[in-house]
Amino acid sequence: MSQQSPRRRFGGEQLFIWYLATAAAAAVVGVVAGGVGLLVLSALRIGCRPTGGDVLPGGELQCPDGTGKVLPALVFAGLGCVVVLAVAAELLSRRGDASTVARVARHGLWLAAWVVALPGLAWVSVVSTSAATRQAFWGVVVGVCAAIAFVAIPLVTSYVRPAYATVVLAACLAVPATAVLVGLWLPLVVPLALPVTAIWLVALWLSRAAHRISVTAAASQVSGP
Repeated sequence: MSQQSPRRRFGGEQLFIWYLATAAAAAVVGVVAGGVGLLVLSALRIGCRPTGGDVLPGGELQCPDGTGKVLPALVFAGLGCVVVLAVAAELLSRRGDASTVARVARHGLWLAAWVVALPGLAWVSVVSTSAATRQAFWGVVVGVCAAIAFVAIPLVTSYVRPAYATVVLAACLAVPATAVLVGLWLPLVVPLALPVTAIWLVALWLSRAAHRISVTAAASQVSGP
């Protein structure tokens, strides 16, 4: 009886296609989830305020510009993207080889750093061209630099101390996860904290999956055919 050949692993040569497929799926699902969320928020009249400022049963509500629905709709879109990332990470951990899975985990750390850096630099640029005071400008600069430095900690650790990268990432993950949990009181932080939390969770999952795959491969080589 002939032995069944082992399932072919997903290698680094297919990584670009995997990234394109994941990004396309995340974009489609994110837009659909955000649109559905916006429709639900509009139907529930969330983001509207009572006319005259008094909350009266059956009172008339006015929704002047709809900006009160923007952040919740972005959260809905982010949740849709999170689902796609979770499914893609699970598929990759099942079919990818150890080096490819570890590479994607590190790319995730780079993505989280850019997710924080780009809006932060844009915010600094806007504040620098506005009528903000010098004290407010430097306050924004310090805050953005601190956020970028923090989100870069797991990334730098993955290069200089790879053995501690998983532990450092798990410890840093508590900060954006807490920001998401207290989003009711800090709503402006959620659109940044949510993607960082999701990306770091995926990177943590993939890092552990890469370690598991490498251990399994080493054990199979020792045991032999």
